[in-house]
Amino acid sequence: MAKASDKQRLLSRRAFIFGGVQAVGLTALAARLYQLQFLKSDEYRTLSENNRIRLQLLVPPRGQILDRLGLPLALNETNYQLFCDIAGLSRDAIAHTLERARAAINLPSKRITQALDELRANPYASPLLIAEHLEWEQVAAIELRQLDLPGLYIAIGQLRYYPYGPMCAHLLGYVGAPSPEEVAAEDDAPLLKLPEYRIGKAATERMLEERLRGQAGIRQMEVNVHGQAMRELAVRPAIPGDSVRLAIHHELQEYGANLLAEQSAAAIVLDVRNGDVMALLSVPGFDPNIFSKGIPADYWESLQADNHTPLINKAVQGLYPPGSTFKMMVGLAGLAEGAISPDTRVSCSGHYWLGDHKFNCWKEGGHGSMNLVSAIAQSCDTFFYTVARATGIDAIAAMAKNFGLGATHFGDFPSEKKGLVPDAGWKQKRYRQRWTTGDTINAGIGQGYVLATPLQLAVMVARLSTGRAVEPRLLAEGAAPAFPELDVEAEHLQWIQKGMDAVANTPGGTAYGKRIAEPKYAMAGKTGTSQVRKIITRGVKQESLPWEYRHHALFVGYAPVASPRYACAVAVEHGGGGAAAAAPVARDLLLKVQQLEEA
Repeated sequence: MAKASDKQRLLSRRAFIFGGVQAVGLTALAARLYQLQFLKSDEYRTLSENNRIRLQLLVPPRGQILDRLGLPLALNETNYQLFCDIAGLSRDAIAHTLERARAAINLPSKRITQALDELRANPYASPLLIAEHLEWEQVAAIELRQLDLPGLYIAIGQLRYYPYGPMCAHLLGYVGAPSPEEVAAEDDAPLLKLPEYRIGKAATERMLEERLRGQAGIRQMEVNVHGQAMRELAVRPAIPGDSVRLAIHHELQEYGANLLAEQSAAAIVLDVRNGDVMALLSVPGFDPNIFSKGIPADYWESLQADNHTPLINKAVQGLYPPGSTFKMMVGLAGLAEGAISPDTRVSCSGHYWLGDHKFNCWKEGGHGSMNLVSAIAQSCDTFFYTVARATGIDAIAAMAKNFGLGATHFGDFPSEKKGLVPDAGWKQKRYRQRWTTGDTINAGIGQGYVLATPLQLAVMVARLSTGRAVEPRLLAEGAAPAFPELDVEAEHLQWIQKGMDAVANTPGGTAYGKRIAEPKYAMAGKTGTSQVRKIITRGVKQESLPWEYRHHALFVGYAPVASPRYACAVAVEHGGGGAAAAAPVARDLLLKVQQLEEA
């Protein structure tokens, strides 16, 4: 009996202990439930909502770039993209999903490996761009298998499209993915971090990036446990970028590109009344549409290896000795300094002596007696050797700068070069050497240290034709600017204009054979030949030399002569003589732009 009683007491004691432990556990559980349901309910409700809701940045449509007539030169096309929202998915699940997607739409295995590497490098990068530029059949294949592809979804993005391809490449530039440095420098970093986002990388696309970009929107989506979008909860639409209208005339641009086909060259046409850039050409170009999709290595290598330098915008980056197109600056400086008058005559025997050094004229037998007008018309080197020496380099340099040389003109346009208008101070600073009379004589015919871009030469001739400080403008916006008058004697300018008229419209002028025959369209101008190496033997024909040893061919001109409206500059690399290679292009461009205006 005692043993039974002891056993009963032992069981009761164990039950009591167990019950106590159970009570403590229940109390703790109740306390935890109270904490979750009441004290931290807002916090956990937010966490729950965050697991259910996704925020998606909306890329703003990039503004179009139009020509002066409203024709699109750069626009956006539909770009079907495949994304993976990796939130809530394990790495194995993502790999399995991507493998299924690869099989469904024939994605390269390399891309799947790259995507997983990107995920490994940044586990929180979501969404992850898997593929873009998908065909409609690929889009349909993904949509049909949506339930078997957790986290994958199709988005409709934009692809920058340039309908004129290489023809406008150097004018428009291209877009590309932001570099890490560009992301770090931007206030709009979240947008730039999106894998599909593109920004302007060159030329107009880069210069007007802020206007073209627009403002990002945001979409709030409800997703299920698999990360698949169920419904849209709220949206703030993206604000498209501004469309901009350039001064370019697409038909003139296309016409010029055809004229310069197969050359390595640049050409610019300006409206001298308002500075509108009617055409800006640099050939060869490249296909900016390929750049927008990501440049294949072989294409990039072919561009870099091309000795015609298709990646250089020759219109604003090409630096050339201006050759005889610089002679108008020398003549004006000589008139302004009183070193010559319009009637001053110089006898040309085919060369000019400075001590025991002989400077040759391009015409071996000489031009005979020359005045300012005839020397411009026939491009007599000896005349301008004489004028340059009598005038001095500082006065010549000041006049050249007054007419737009040695300066940039496109503001924020990337990579524009300043060129070089040398003087005595420049040489001392650059080389710690004294400027010599020989340097001045070389500069007198646009050789030596003098360098100019085709854009600067176009500005120079626009100012020569109007007597005003014409500045080029790429955008056809706002009222026509009122260009101030240049600090130059009107009579002096008229004598220079007479010489340029004689170049094209008087027998014996260097471009007489390339003139515009119809009087109402007639052009004035100046041929130029830019030497790329020292001439050892006279009389060697340019076409017999290797291409890279031939002179650059230049021409500057304006039309119509009676009432100047358009200015043009053409540079043909290694084209030989300006009259043969550059003048016909300028003639055709100046005639075409006048006819377009009439139409």
